[in-house]
Amino acid sequence: EILDSLNNQDDEEEEESESSSEEEESSDEEPEPPKKKARRSTGGGLSAVKEISDDLSKFLGKGKQMARTEVVKSLWDYIKEHDLQNPKDKREILLDKRMRKVFGTDKFTMFTMNKYVGAHIHPFTPVDLTKNTTTPKKTTPRGKKGQAGKKKQGTQTPWRLSKTLSKVVGKDILPRPQVTQALWVYIKEHGLQNPDDRREILCDDALKAVMGGESKVTMFSMNKYVTPHMIAKCDKSEYV
Repeated sequence: EILDSLNNQDDEEEEESESSSEEEESSDEEPEPPKKKARRSTGGGLSAVKEISDDLSKFLGKGKQMARTEVVKSLWDYIKEHDLQNPKDKREILLDKRMRKVFGTDKFTMFTMNKYVGAHIHPFTPVDLTKNTTTPKKTTPRGKKGQAGKKKQGTQTPWRLSKTLSKVVGKDILPRPQVTQALWVYIKEHGLQNPDDRREILCDDALKAVMGGESKVTMFSMNKYVTPHMIAKCDKSEYV
């Protein structure tokens, strides 16, 4: 820009000494617009190609290396092709036998699906469903003064647990999400995750008794072993 400014000053001095015809020729010339720099794609984030689990690789049939965006797109193609969306609530996905085998659950929503997908993509983050992300929170008007500190009573149904499960989670009565949470606390405190594959749980004697005598389970198969230990539904007043 500085050079252009100096050049323009020189041009103006020359134009004063030149004829009017030359002035017209120079006035017709327009500077070229500056060229825009092309943006470089970093190839990171959700579009980064990463290792996926053997189970997901077999299910999708597209190899062991995929971007998260491509995984999600392929899953949605499968969901729509097999009509797995709940007709009463399109946000809910009702998993078929093949998907249940991969994700270890009967259903998830378009919001919780990413958690299940994340467990199959390096670094294979365990599914934590104790944090509710299924639907956005609705804003409620503020009540009268003095009511702001009141907590809402939980809506999850508490269950009476078997003695075997109670020994592990430390409670006799718990809602299912808290059972899952307590199991993960136990697993992490006792260092039972396989260091080579964090999705795999290496059971100690107490956990083995809960998991049907299995010495090794996955974060996906764990739920089916827990269900028989949830003996009966309880009144919410019994859960403290």
